Amino acid sequence: MPTTALLYCGRIVERAKAGYLTATRVASRDHGQTGLRILHAIISPGFYGSERYCIDLAVAQSRAGHDVTVLVADAGSWQIRRAIAQADDDGAHSNIVRLIALPGYVPSWLHRPAAAVVLWLRRPNIVHTHLNPAARRIGAIAQRLGIPHVLTLHLDYDANEHASIDGLVALNGRQREQIPPDFAGPVTIIWNWLPSRVESSLARVRPVDVRRLRGGWDADDATVVFGSVGRLMPEKGMDVLIRAFRLAFAAGNPNVRLVIVGDGPQRSELVQLAGSDRRIVLAGVQSEIAPFYRAFDVFVSAARFEPFGLAIIEAMAAGCPLIATRIHGTVEFVTDPRTLWTEPDSDSQLGLQLRKAAMLNRERFVYDMSRLTLARAVNQMDDFYSRLIGTR
Repeated sequence: MPTTALLYCGRIVERAKAGYLTATRVASRDHGQTGLRILHAIISPGFYGSERYCIDLAVAQSRAGHDVTVLVADAGSWQIRRAIAQADDDGAHSNIVRLIALPGYVPSWLHRPAAAVVLWLRRPNIVHTHLNPAARRIGAIAQRLGIPHVLTLHLDYDANEHASIDGLVALNGRQREQIPPDFAGPVTIIWNWLPSRVESSLARVRPVDVRRLRGGWDADDATVVFGSVGRLMPEKGMDVLIRAFRLAFAAGNPNVRLVIVGDGPQRSELVQLAGSDRRIVLAGVQSEIAPFYRAFDVFVSAARFEPFGLAIIEAMAAGCPLIATRIHGTVEFVTDPRTLWTEPDSDSQLGLQLRKAAMLNRERFVYDMSRLTLARAVNQMDDFYSRLIGTR
């Protein structure tokens, strides 16, 4: 190993032993000796759906009695840290997981030796990675050390990236079908879930919060507010949504609004598409999303690609009527017959569904959420881990 790498890894050991890398640790209820030592790894710089999935799962597993560590990149660690703190809504489980951040001065080419140091310190029974950089740099090292490596497929299966991983968690049936029959390890489908933080936040939203939001959009009781939540990138289809909205409702129609929550590389393009139409609001990233779902009259997902739309689940929990693209993943878990479906990239068809939804008179729906609980996912993941460890 080059001298520089040894120096960096030596500093990681020193700081880890001194507690520098250990941000939080739980003594959660029922945390006994029977749980697994689990290390999750996600080293992307931002905080989006994949990162939220990782933290929700890690927190729930710790509460279920496992010893859980999350390994992240330093650039995104403050967002991860905040998400862990927000997960402890009732204050009874402070310091829910151990958080280890690879220092920002460690270049990506040294993540592998750094990962070896962390794995030596933590000695997990299983390593669960999220997104390809973590799988390559952390999961591969775990496998070399004889530690089982699980990856959740937040994107499509890629043989070059995923064929050698010990076990795969698919989010929907289409992903499962992409995995070839000769894949050596176990594979399972585990659906996404309604985040507990969003569920509790929805219960706390007050009518005055909703009125304040809608007032900021100049939306009165006669106004129908269409809403969408997601990163502003082509996969989410926000460009289609803006075009369809302007096609469906002439500029002279004052009784509709379109509110898009999120940010991303497509923002400038979407601003241009919205033009001078003051009925369209690009609200940016919001630290508290629950009031928006309560203020929306209809939730729209115009996604071109969505393995398992977390925002759709959250909107269902808030009782929003749904308009959604008929894509794999969404059609698997959205089974309510009242859903208005549209094909991806169809401005005209989406426009028709927007006009149809505008006639619902701001009705709220009640959905069956029993299949979308975090407890169900944790139990399924425990079973999968046991299968994988049993094959080693």
